[in-house]
Amino acid sequence: MIALHVPGNSPVHRLPVGAKLLGCLIGSTILAFLHSPGPLALLLFLIVGLYALARLPASAMLTTLRPLLPVLSIIFIAQTALSGWLPAATAMLRIASLVLLAALVTFTTPLSAMIDAITRAARPLGRFGISAPKLGLAIALALRFIPALAKDWREIEDARAARGASRIGFLGIGTLILRTLCMTNALGDAIASRDFESRR
Repeated sequence: MIALHVPGNSPVHRLPVGAKLLGCLIGSTILAFLHSPGPLALLLFLIVGLYALARLPASAMLTTLRPLLPVLSIIFIAQTALSGWLPAATAMLRIASLVLLAALVTFTTPLSAMIDAITRAARPLGRFGISAPKLGLAIALALRFIPALAKDWREIEDARAARGASRIGFLGIGTLILRTLCMTNALGDAIASRDFESRR
């Protein structure tokens, strides 16, 4: 359920894992400090350009963002009512950019390579009692979580549409929560079976 890597030979795919993770961190930091729609829209345009450079289809971006649309709509309406449309647009651009940037890393990087890179970088933290393998797994799964939820939401929408329901609705949230709980239980069992507790 979390194997969302899209194989390819694009320049983005060939980038070292560490460079992609560092770029994601830098990009996220820049997004946090931008407070006007113009620069945020420009950065979002650049992220979309990276998807094109990675030769990822437009459906990859749509699949990533579609599950967030109901939540984003609520945030936009509430923010507009409280602060006006400009802060609301700023919030929407920032969230969309953050999600797409994180998803780009997961689309172009195998999970195993991501865990290995994070684990190597975190080894010096072992002297402080922090397990590098556990930290690598936690961060990698966090990066995978949004695309995994997007995939599940798409399947739920398709199933509801096949039964004649509307394409977008809040009734599917319960199913999504159940799927998420099942996924976390399966991940917990997989982690336990690989004896991560003994790895430092």
